[in-house]
Amino acid sequence: MPGQFSETLAAASAVSYRMPWGTIKGLCWGNPKDIKYVCTHGWLDNAHSFLPLAQQYLRNNAMRTQGGLLALDWAGHGLSDHRPAGTHYHFIDYAYDLWSLLEQQKWQDIVLVGHSMGGFVSNVTASLCGERLRHLVLIEAFGLFVSDGEDAHQQLQSGFSSRQKLTHSKWRDYSELSSAVDARLKSADFSKPLVEILVQRGCYRNAQGRWQWRADPRVKATSPYRLPASTVEQILTQVKTPITLIRGDKGYDKVAPAIARWGHCIDDLSVQVIAGGHHVHMENPQQLAQAIATIDATA
Repeated sequence: MPGQFSETLAAASAVSYRMPWGTIKGLCWGNPKDIKYVCTHGWLDNAHSFLPLAQQYLRNNAMRTQGGLLALDWAGHGLSDHRPAGTHYHFIDYAYDLWSLLEQQKWQDIVLVGHSMGGFVSNVTASLCGERLRHLVLIEAFGLFVSDGEDAHQQLQSGFSSRQKLTHSKWRDYSELSSAVDARLKSADFSKPLVEILVQRGCYRNAQGRWQWRADPRVKATSPYRLPASTVEQILTQVKTPITLIRGDKGYDKVAPAIARWGHCIDDLSVQVIAGGHHVHMENPQQLAQAIATIDATA
């Protein structure tokens, strides 16, 4: 199933990092003890989201000489552990996990690359440990979802109800892996071959011999609360790391309003629009790699 990325996948090293709640897993290209690029994926994706970029990394001598490229699975996604029973997937805890990992490993001079949810998490994390970061690359993400204009009581009610509903929820399974691909394809704005590489890491064969999603169903729970816009502005003004924001020309329609709302909070913000949709980093990895190489050249 990896097809054109089989050699890229074969060149990766599996890595894992112990956290208080379990283990975060990922894939590394280059030296795992000399990490310079840390990539975080979007909601319900996994580390394979960055296989196309890793392929470009292996072809780009300038990037390889900078250090290793690491693609992580968030908690409850891919091969990372699920959070323990009785706990939940608060957005802010993803940020805590990333901050904790950076502190634990004592990484320095990092280019933090985040797609969608990974980008939103990276906004928050960068405000807390900018001294460890060289650059922040946000893909189809800027700012945060906020509570302004929403009914806080209704948000709480919806969040608590969804948590309760998902406590013992299970994904449906499939007799054929191709059926899982078709199911994921229904909500995708990108090609079937790219969907296949996400499904490859995102599914496993269960004890009954059927294919099942690895992700913890609890990650689907509605957030019971969101931060107000004024708080998001306070957080973003603490981001001193230069940001390159990559947008797809057919991407997420909330990015432009977020730039208009909070762009002034960032001293060094560059926006690049390249061909592609919300998963533009998978569709057009050459231009993403070029943008990162440019960052390296000017650092």
